[in-house]
Amino acid sequence: MYSIIDGKLISTQIKDELKEKVADYKDKGVNICLAVIQVGADPASSVYVRNKKKACEYIGIESAAFELPEETTQDELLELIDKLNNDSRINGILVQLPLPKHIDENLVIKRISPLKDVDGFHPQSVGALLIGQKGYVSCTPAGIIELLKRSDVEIEGKECVVIGRSNIVGKPMSVLMLRENATVTICHSRTKDLKEVAKRADIMGAL
Repeated sequence: MYSIIDGKLISTQIKDELKEKVADYKDKGVNICLAVIQVGADPASSVYVRNKKKACEYIGIESAAFELPEETTQDELLELIDKLNNDSRINGILVQLPLPKHIDENLVIKRISPLKDVDGFHPQSVGALLIGQKGYVSCTPAGIIELLKRSDVEIEGKECVVIGRSNIVGKPMSVLMLRENATVTICHSRTKDLKEVAKRADIMGAL
């Protein structure tokens, strides 16, 4: 027995809900602005950034786009992040990954203020997620939880197999499933007999 989750429909529902919330903030004189930084012109990154701008426009929040050339230095990028951290008009900062090879992604992630780390990649954000405290959560795993809940998929007590252990998706996904009281197994490239592990899954995702 299976059912097809209509991700596009759920996405529209969430954006419409956010649109109402943003309108309420505006009525109270509060403006919201997301800063999006892209270094280089990676085609996939450009699509993601463009979609984020469209989503911001749809729900009614501002987006400040910083499209930097490939040769931007690490120091220049860090200087921009510092400036945005200290700008009271900016509520969130998103640095599109991957970055050019001459820039240390970990250093860039750590430079973003946890108060504006909307991607949930900062070590402080990850730590808060792990111990169940309030903070930003990695977007893709949070979105998956929303898809399951809004599709009436019961998570509590289910066997969940997460295939992949990346810091951005796999690990936070497993923690969010634990928060929902699932029994979680994480598989990866060294997992023995993946097929047998996968067979016992009620919910499974390759991340």
